[in-house]
Amino acid sequence: MTLYNTKNTELVWRGVTLSGFASEKINITQGAEPSNVTFIGISGETMNCPNPKRTWQITSKFLANSTSYKILEQDNLNHTEDILLVRDLNTGEINLFTNCTISTVGSRCDSNLRTVSWLASKRNFK
Repeated sequence: MTLYNTKNTELVWRGVTLSGFASEKINITQGAEPSNVTFIGISGETMNCPNPKRTWQITSKFLANSTSYKILEQDNLNHTEDILLVRDLNTGEINLFTNCTISTVGSRCDSNLRTVSWLASKRNFK
């Protein structure tokens, strides 16, 4: 699990730098599924393939009245799939999450906060 501070991090979704964060943390986790799946053929041969069930989840909280939240809410309704870029401004490190979709949007913490979660199949094309 990785925690990023929103003051030192940029989130870019579909070419738009997101703003209006309600929390100071961006949480990135990876599923607990194994990285590879072993397939066994008829003659006993084996082949290891990447596990498609192993996904990345990126979660952040936004203010309900922010412009970014309204964009994310609309993308959730349209089932938009794109790249989510997470840029650490201190180190210059960039993480690209590809085949990324919004899995939940609008989970209410209170009347002003909304949780947005993305699911991605790959990080940095791996």
